[in-house]
Amino acid sequence: MKKFAVLFICLLPLISKAQEKMVKHKINEEISYLVPSSFTLMSTNDRLQKFVSAREPLAMHSTLDREVDLGINWNPMRWTSDDNETVYGFYKASIQSLFDNVEFIQDGIKEINGKKFVVFEFVSALKSDNAFSGSKSSRYYTYIQYTSYNNQVLLFNFGCKARLMKTYQSVAKDIMSSVIIDEK
Repeated sequence: MKKFAVLFICLLPLISKAQEKMVKHKINEEISYLVPSSFTLMSTNDRLQKFVSAREPLAMHSTLDREVDLGINWNPMRWTSDDNETVYGFYKASIQSLFDNVEFIQDGIKEINGKKFVVFEFVSALKSDNAFSGSKSSRYYTYIQYTSYNNQVLLFNFGCKARLMKTYQSVAKDIMSSVIIDEK
């Protein structure tokens, strides 16, 4: 009985994450998605401390411990839905060039709620050689999807350290599959 109680206590955080309530967040009248109720919108100061970006994101969410992030951003690059294959190749090559190692879980073009998205889900590794700390490698889990919106790029990016992937992979998939874009 004690073993069962210990196992239950250890699994409780995973069970509560799986059953967490999702709430609707709207960027505007045309763009919405679901996000876990425990995620908070990052303040401008929080975002600036953690991320460097030339453009203010449309929204940045994070867990209270700041270990998991969800960002919604845009890029002025001209893109229509006819460009999906080209954009897919461009972004895949860009992802591969940013890291020392990339293990794709999925990559391709997917329809989500009637809209085509270029989707990448992967675990990346980046090695750093530093004279003071030696060699280090950091692994990161990312689920990112891009789509055209008003002839520009709209992107949704979920990320956390790879050690948290088992806890948050299904959450990332739920968020990404909930995106609704109703261009007028």
